[in-house]
Amino acid sequence: FLSLLALLTVLTAGNTMATPAITLSTPSIAASNVNQGTSNVVVYAVKMKVATTAVSVNSIQFTLSGNFDANDINSAYIYYNASAPVVSGASFLNSVTATFEAPHSFSVSINRSLAVGEQGYFIIVANLSNTATDNHYIQLNGKTNPVVFGYSVSSSVTNNQANNAGKQTIQASDIILNTPVVNASNVK
Repeated sequence: FLSLLALLTVLTAGNTMATPAITLSTPSIAASNVNQGTSNVVVYAVKMKVATTAVSVNSIQFTLSGNFDANDINSAYIYYNASAPVVSGASFLNSVTATFEAPHSFSVSINRSLAVGEQGYFIIVANLSNTATDNHYIQLNGKTNPVVFGYSVSSSVTNNQANNAGKQTIQASDIILNTPVVNASNVK
């Protein structure tokens, strides 16, 4: 009779679990002026590339910075796009209420499985309030405050995130009133 340890050794011989090798990087997101009430303002994206073995991503943590107040952002959404850091063609993963002032950290549950060799973009977007404050901005600096992911298994992560996301500056309608000069006259 084999001991339990010997039996387990025989059963698991050659069946080692590979650790997912994950590389994170930051594509460029251009700075822009965005109007009050705009939806799907791309604030930041993380490109994830998976090697060695498949992995499931089950959470994302990020900090939005800037000078926004509790009235500026209604919600933050997380999307996944296999081909580009844009919302068009992306899959919705989850959202969270974002009625806080800057800076604010978020932790959002998501569920996205990635196969070996797969790469794609996790995109963080903001939906702005109709009464958001003019000239406030939102930004995420991946170099000093990178996005962190939770995985289904222990993973080896190479983090190459950078400060490649520009400021998203809120704009209100600028109304200019002009009063023409009217010469005084005598009216009879």
